[in-house]
Amino acid sequence: MAEITGLRTKFYRSEDGTLFTEIAQIASIQPPQPEREVAEVDELDPPGDVRKKLAGLIDAGEVVVTLNFDPTNEGHLALEQDFRDAAPKQYRIKLPNDWGWTFTGIVTAYQPQEISSGDVVQAQVTITLTGVYQFGQITP
Repeated sequence: MAEITGLRTKFYRSEDGTLFTEIAQIASIQPPQPEREVAEVDELDPPGDVRKKLAGLIDAGEVVVTLNFDPTNEGHLALEQDFRDAAPKQYRIKLPNDWGWTFTGIVTAYQPQEISSGDVVQAQVTITLTGVYQFGQITP
C-alpha cells in the first residue's frame, strides 16, 4: 500500500450497522489505540531474576473526533444525542484509499473546545469502543 495523507478521510455513523451516514466538517480523527493489560507474576526465585509476565485483557481503546462545530449539522447533533443516550452505535473511519476501521462504541465525551477570536469553534467527541474493531476495505 502506498503512502497517503489524511486528506479526504471520512467519518460515518450508523444506528444499526446497515446504513452509514457521513458526519461532515471533521477536523481530525484519532483512530483506535488498543492496549493489552499485562499481569505480573511475582516469585522469590525467578529464572534469571526476571519477572514473568502474562498477557491480560485487551482494552479496545477510544476514538477521538474533532468537529468544526456546526450547531445545525444533523451529524453533530446525532453525536451529541449519542452521548446523552449512552447506547452503543456503529461508527466507521474511511481513509482516502477505501481502507479503514468499523467499530461499535459509546460516546463518552462531547466537549466544546476553547473559543477564541482567531480559531474555528470546535467540539471534541470521544467514543469508547465496546468490542473489537474491524480493519479492512470499506466499500461505498
